[in-house]
Amino acid sequence: MSTQDRARAHAVLSVPARLDILDRLRASPHPLDAHAVAAATGLHVTTARSHLDALIEAGIVVSQRQPPQGRGRPRTLYAPSSRERDGGPYQELSDLLAAHFGDTPAQRTRRAQRAGRDWAARRLEAASEGSHSAAEARQVVAGLFTEMGFDPEPAPTGRLLLHDCPFRDTARAHPEVVCAAHQGLLAGLLARLNPAAPVPVLEPFVRPDLCAVDFGDAASEPEVG
Repeated sequence: MSTQDRARAHAVLSVPARLDILDRLRASPHPLDAHAVAAATGLHVTTARSHLDALIEAGIVVSQRQPPQGRGRPRTLYAPSSRERDGGPYQELSDLLAAHFGDTPAQRTRRAQRAGRDWAARRLEAASEGSHSAAEARQVVAGLFTEMGFDPEPAPTGRLLLHDCPFRDTARAHPEVVCAAHQGLLAGLLARLNPAAPVPVLEPFVRPDLCAVDFGDAASEPEVG
């Protein structure tokens, strides 16, 4: 997804009702029409159609016409676009691996955090390690998360907002693995880049499509509206 496409998607999804609609479409085993979306979300059907049109324009939702039955008008059905659908067998495999990463959630968390620190060692080149200022360390972190498929955005508060988590579905099902691994990755990165800095804290899902990194010196909550 290009930077322009991401910006458009973020603007569209800044409306909570549209996030709710997208979540309903993702959870449905089959496409839904506007009346079903309206009933599920408590919106008027005209309002639901307006939000669906915005999601379609941003490339987040697709529509298809269903042939009319009898004398009725053709129905328009809505579903997440291909980039919003689950990852098929790869998603199933990642869920399976996450579930068997340890016998208990606490064990999975510890193992995932250790794996995240090892991940940091693999991602950082030797030349990148050493004494970095706080700003330089954050730039390196943002760059690495961009390479991983996130869309990081520095917030005025000093936090780093993480859009478009490529592991979102598995993270929702197994935060004790995916989010813990990212926490370990962040801790490992900062320990190597700026050892004197506080340990950063990952704040998962401060919004359905957004996580945040608190580097320990931000003054207030992240701006997520």
